[in-house]
Amino acid sequence: MTTPLSPSAHAGIDSTRRQQIFPSLTAEQFAVMERYGERRMFPAGSILFEQGQRHIPMFVIFDGQIEITRQSALEARVIGVHSAGMFTGEAATLAGRAAVATGCALTDCDLLVIEEDALRTLVITEAELSETIMRAYILRRVAYIQDQSGGVILIGSQRAPETLQLREFMARNGQPAAYFDIHEHDTTADMMARFDITVDDVPAVVTPQGAILRRPSIRDLADATGISPDSLHGRQFDVVVVGAGPGGLAAAVYAASEGLPVAVLDAKAPGGQAGTSSKIENYFGFPTGISGQALAGRGLSQARKFGAEVAVPVEVVDVVCQGDELGYDIGLDNGERLHARAIVIATGARYRKPELPELARYEGRGVYYNASYMEATFCTSEEIVVVGGGNSAGQAAVFLSRYAKQVHIVVRADGLAASMSHYLIQRIEAAANITLHRQTRVAALHGESHLESLCLERRDAPMQTLPVRHLFLFLGAEPNTSWLGDCLALDPKQFVLTGDALPPGAWPLDRSPHYLETSRPGIFAVGDVRSGSVKRVAAAVGEGAAAVQSLHQVLIN
Repeated sequence: MTTPLSPSAHAGIDSTRRQQIFPSLTAEQFAVMERYGERRMFPAGSILFEQGQRHIPMFVIFDGQIEITRQSALEARVIGVHSAGMFTGEAATLAGRAAVATGCALTDCDLLVIEEDALRTLVITEAELSETIMRAYILRRVAYIQDQSGGVILIGSQRAPETLQLREFMARNGQPAAYFDIHEHDTTADMMARFDITVDDVPAVVTPQGAILRRPSIRDLADATGISPDSLHGRQFDVVVVGAGPGGLAAAVYAASEGLPVAVLDAKAPGGQAGTSSKIENYFGFPTGISGQALAGRGLSQARKFGAEVAVPVEVVDVVCQGDELGYDIGLDNGERLHARAIVIATGARYRKPELPELARYEGRGVYYNASYMEATFCTSEEIVVVGGGNSAGQAAVFLSRYAKQVHIVVRADGLAASMSHYLIQRIEAAANITLHRQTRVAALHGESHLESLCLERRDAPMQTLPVRHLFLFLGAEPNTSWLGDCLALDPKQFVLTGDALPPGAWPLDRSPHYLETSRPGIFAVGDVRSGSVKRVAAAVGEGAAAVQSLHQVLIN
């Protein structure tokens, strides 16, 4: 039998879900798995893997018990015991990332050891076992995230944008972390005294091994917690995908499933702008809707299942556009360089910032560009303002209305019909605590260290001041293309031009460019970053798949 990872985290889980998290393998499944590993004996007390260790194998138990322990800098706690018929691991195992727990042989153990590469071959080759393993790995990671009693400790202030950035990074990358706020939690002062952390050190991170990071960067945090990839310097890939949004992940899944060596590079987290959506309800195949983060997590698991290297946080800073026989040379923000025979640009777009005096001063201090569960907790029983008339704004308003006392939607247009899906308009109209302000804009922000109020300006009406501490901005789209320099042909708004839209003389070869191919042969653009694209998740996914079919033709010629 297997002891649940945490009684509190698994309270109320039915037997079917528990069996999915901790499946028992059949004799036939054992026989199949033996082809991929080596059977070994381990005496009681053997440490099989340690928390924070990378590239650990899967252990399949023929006989014996493995105790799983999770530690923070405060304590180590036994969270489960795997017995005969079970296997170890979770989502990080398949990706070669840091283990979030320690495994120790509780008794003498007869184990099948399946190394990382062999495990990846197994989940690609054996369909039935793949489903069992992948489901268990994903659900175990979810359980670790929900159980915050072990792992990384983050001490910060919800009033500080630096804290918000670190929390968002951990949450969007599916990393377990316990958060203590210096203003909201009574136990934080004792925690700070214990680790000699002052207010000036906040935000601070305490790793499970007891290392203290004071005001760390995103990369510092990723390196210390095992999220960062191994060195990519000098590596050669058939395909490098820049951006891990829906289009980029789709390209990675299709390219890797075709056996191409693939790397996906993203500066923040899988999912892109869509990954911050509380719920996407008009995506094909999900009648009850799916959150952007859940959709991104599934895409990430698929890409890694097929062997793609998904590297976060890794920002591309330049591309040497004079391709040679090796392809293109790509520079990263940490000074490393890698090579790609083909590139898929999927860097998406970011929300446009309105021209408001002192806007930057309030970013992360009451002004936000996405509406996740974390931001929602800030808004409980408060008045908030959402600016924007597109689907992202509508989804945010509906989601936040479950927490806020009153939601004000501000649009310059005469209404929402021209820019928002009908089902969202119906939800907004039905919500008693959502008010639509037409022909209106936010004219000014006020507050000392945090947003305290704002002014709304409507055509032919006096200025209105609202006591609002939280403002959410979802305005238009600006492409993330500044890193390209003058490498590719862009339209006047800086979106990437492709295919027949390329200007005369921009294409250098005798053959015609493929539909999604840019002005540089072998470089493709998909999703929101592409000029003329349909700004929808499904469209980006389709373009990611289509780009792989085209780049296949480029690579074999």
